[in-house]
Amino acid sequence: MGHTALILGDQLMRDNPALDGADRVLLIEARAPLRRVRTHRRRAHLVFSAMRHFAAEHDHAEHVRADSFAEVLRDRRDVVCAEPNRTGARASLARLGVRFVPSNQFLGGFDDWVEGRRRLLMEDFYRDQRRRLGVLLDEDGEPEGGRWNFDEENRKPPRAGLLAPEPWRPAEDDIDAQVRRDLDALRDVELWGEDGPRAVAATPAEAEAALHAFVERRLPEFGPWQDAMVDGDHVLFHSQLSAPLNLGLLAPLRAVRAAEDAYRRGAAPLASVEGFVRQIIGWREYVWGMYRRRRDRGNALGAHHALPPAFWGHQTGWHCLDTVVRGVEEDAYANHIERLMVLGNILLLAGVEPWAAVRWFQGAFIDGAEWVMAPNAAGMALYADGGEMMSKPYAAGGNYINKMSTFCGGCRYSPNVRTGADACPVTALYWDFVDRNQARLSGNRRMRQPLRTLARLDDMDAVRARAQAARAELG
Repeated sequence: MGHTALILGDQLMRDNPALDGADRVLLIEARAPLRRVRTHRRRAHLVFSAMRHFAAEHDHAEHVRADSFAEVLRDRRDVVCAEPNRTGARASLARLGVRFVPSNQFLGGFDDWVEGRRRLLMEDFYRDQRRRLGVLLDEDGEPEGGRWNFDEENRKPPRAGLLAPEPWRPAEDDIDAQVRRDLDALRDVELWGEDGPRAVAATPAEAEAALHAFVERRLPEFGPWQDAMVDGDHVLFHSQLSAPLNLGLLAPLRAVRAAEDAYRRGAAPLASVEGFVRQIIGWREYVWGMYRRRRDRGNALGAHHALPPAFWGHQTGWHCLDTVVRGVEEDAYANHIERLMVLGNILLLAGVEPWAAVRWFQGAFIDGAEWVMAPNAAGMALYADGGEMMSKPYAAGGNYINKMSTFCGGCRYSPNVRTGADACPVTALYWDFVDRNQARLSGNRRMRQPLRTLARLDDMDAVRARAQAARAELG
C-alpha cells in the first residue's frame, strides 16, 4: 500500500517527489498561515486557486479546507511531503509525523559551492552556476560575449515615453470564482489589499504561456530597463514569473533555457538574456541557499522602529513611496528595483526593525515567501546581516530615485535638497542614516565617500530635524 503525498501550496510541481509511490494525494488549504502573516488578498487567491487547480487534475486528490495542518494530519499515518521551503513548516510537520523526501524545486549547487568559502558573494556563485549548468557558454566553456556580467548595459534610466507591451494575463475560470467567494466568506482572517482579476499563472500550462509571452514580447528590452521605474507602469519589461516559479508551477531551468534559446536564435540580445538568467540561477538560487544557511535573526544596524502606516496605505505626500505602495495595494506587485530602492531603501533609512519589514514583504506580495523575503529584505535591503550578502548598505537619497525613475517629476519635493520646505524626505533620511550609523560603517571602504561628505556638512541639525519630520510623515 502506498503513502499519502502531502502537496504544499508552494510545492505544486506536477512531478513533486512526494507523488512517487503515492496512492493518495492531500492538499490542505489552511487559514492559520493567513493570520500568522497579514496577507494580500490577491496572494491568498492565487495560492488557493493554484492548489485547487492541482487537486482538480488528480482523481485521488483530497482537498481539505481547515484552520490548521495539525487538525488534518493529527490522526493520519504514512504521510510524505517534499522537504518544505519554510524552516518553521519543516519543524511543525515533522512533529506531526510527516516524512520528507528531497525537493526538486531548486537547481542546487549552493551547498557544494559554499563549503570552505569565507566570502559568499552572489557574483561568484552565479558564475559557478553558469559553468555547472552550461548556461550561456561558448564552445570553449567561456561566457558568451566574453563577459559574465552585462550590468553596465542593463542600468539605463527611463527615457521619455518609455512604453512596454501589455503583460500576459490569464483567463479566470470557475475555480477562481469559487476561491473568491470563499475568501469573501472568511470571518476569522483579515486580508489586506484590493481584489481583482488574477494576473499571474495558477497552472503549469498558464505558466508556460506566460513564459512564452515574456520571451517573445518583453525579454528583448528587459535588460536595459530592468532598473528603471516609471510612474504608472510597475511591470514594464519584467517577466512576472516569480510567483509561478515560487509555487512550483514553472521549473527554473525551463525559464532559463527559453531565454537562452531566444539569444541563440537571435530573438533577444545577450545583455537582456544574461540579466534574466542572472535573476534565476544567480540571485534566486543564492537567496534560497542563504536562507537555509542562516538561522539567527540579525539586526546589525540596531534598527528598532515599527513598520510605519505608510506601508499599509497611509498617504505621505512622497510621490515615489505613495505610488509604489498604492501599486502593491492594488496588485500585490512591485518590480524588483521598486522593492529595493523605494520600499527597502526607505525602510532602511527610517530605521525600521528588519523582521517587521520581512513579514510585510512576505504577506504583501504575490510572490511572497519567507525564504525569498528574509534574505532579500533583511539581508539585501536592510543590511541586517551586517554585510554577509552585500558589501555595503543599499542606501540612497532622492537623487538616485530621480535618476532612475519618473516619480520625482510629480512630487512636491526637490530630490537634491535636504533641508527646508522643499527638502526631499528621502534625501534628509539618507544623511540622517549615514550620520546615525557612522560608527558601524566607518570600517566599510565603500562608505568612505559618504562619510567624508557627511563630515563637510554644516547643516546636520536641520537635516536631523527634517528626518524626524519625515518619520512622522510615514505615520
